Amino acid sequence: MKFGLFTYKDRNQHFNVGDHIQSLAAKQYLPRVDRLIERDSLSLLDLNEETAVIMNGWYTHEPDHWPPVDLLKPFFISFHLNSSHANKVLSKNENVEYLKKYSPIGCRDTGTVKLLQEKGINAYYSSCLTTTLDINYATEEKSDEILIVDVLYKDDLFTQYKEYPRKILSGIKTGKILSLFKRDKKIKSIIPDSILKRAKYVTHSYANKDYNEEERFVLAENLLKRYAKAKLVITSRIHCALPCIAMGTPVVFISGGGLSESSEMSRLKGVIEHLNVVSTEPISLDNSISKEINLLDPKKIDWENIKNPKGYIRYADKLKSSCLEFVQQITD
Repeated sequence: MKFGLFTYKDRNQHFNVGDHIQSLAAKQYLPRVDRLIERDSLSLLDLNEETAVIMNGWYTHEPDHWPPVDLLKPFFISFHLNSSHANKVLSKNENVEYLKKYSPIGCRDTGTVKLLQEKGINAYYSSCLTTTLDINYATEEKSDEILIVDVLYKDDLFTQYKEYPRKILSGIKTGKILSLFKRDKKIKSIIPDSILKRAKYVTHSYANKDYNEEERFVLAENLLKRYAKAKLVITSRIHCALPCIAMGTPVVFISGGGLSESSEMSRLKGVIEHLNVVSTEPISLDNSISKEINLLDPKKIDWENIKNPKGYIRYADKLKSSCLEFVQQITD
């Protein structure tokens, strides 16, 4: 049996290194990586031998490329089926039967659990595999860095218009361009000047042309090492925040704005319950996931003494044992 690790097709001019962080979470459990597998081309793979893969992450930009080829042997854990394409995937009986064949399906969010169970697929909430990144990346070495990572990035119109100039015309037509400065005002209403002045700014969005695939994995590893040492991280990226709680780095997740859209909340429910959360808009959290939900009032935050919730640990421990068991069954 060979072992595969997910890689990701370029879709726009920029890539999200959070995808590679999810792959690194899976890589921790593999005895080796025999080949890279493009996540959104699973029905098109040209495999000569059975290849095992941990099927964590976001699915899918290419719903027509399902189900995966027969020689791919999946372990479904921390699986997210995005609401934007879920109906297309689950409307095909062969896809439903495929998921039933490899059930139970461990889902990283409660929305995916519901979608699968409605189709009679045995599914359960597993949480996200990036909460186990302490295995390879936790460290006792700490820095004084305060990192602000893509806070309210869905509302960062300056970056969006720079990366995708065609959106400018749409922004003018819809009036959205009038909101250019709202994001900065929201951030300043949450994060005090004393923190903003000391912070360094980091992004998960990088130009495709600047990095080949190997370099993207190195970039992801270097970010994880930096997060592991940081004094404090403030972010709206779940694959920054969840690795931080795994590695013991104090982290605050800021929600709201574009992150409140239904397609975004479909991937966040069951994820942000494990975090310290500040939301710019009303938000509903599920206390069945964690009894230690920390919905913070920004006016009362002690930014020098952030303590992460610990509700994620029981799920992370189960994720670790499940992935190790999957690999052990193959290698025995």
